[in-house]
Amino acid sequence: MSGAVDSNILVDGAAFVPTSFKVVNGTSNQPGEASLVFSLTKGTLNTAGYEALNFSVKFPTTSSSAPNGTYEFGIGEIATTLFANGSYAKGTSYYSLAGYSVKVTALGGNKYRLEFQNIEAVSMPISGTTKIISGYCEGDFN
Repeated sequence: MSGAVDSNILVDGAAFVPTSFKVVNGTSNQPGEASLVFSLTKGTLNTAGYEALNFSVKFPTTSSSAPNGTYEFGIGEIATTLFANGSYAKGTSYYSLAGYSVKVTALGGNKYRLEFQNIEAVSMPISGTTKIISGYCEGDFN
């Protein structure tokens, strides 16, 4: 299954089928903290067919289970909650990921399983439009 990703992601009940799955090391402002940035995309930026889910997770480098865990989008308690932040785009509409969580499981190498737990994506600028992202993807993020 090298290079392949099994994906079943829904945005407001409609299938989102990314054609590109990437993960890179992110930057962290805190000592003892690491970051990964996930990018799931299809289409070309600023076109009607563009769709993207981009988010980063931050985790303590001292954790033996990192980066495995459930990461909350939004506000939680410092030092007790794993945080994530990110965005969703469809066409030229952009949304900030504002609520609920993503579960990240490292499977070795660049293989990951991501489980989207009814993440709230709020339109930017804020207009009251919210989309719900659910489902999973698993495989090689290169």
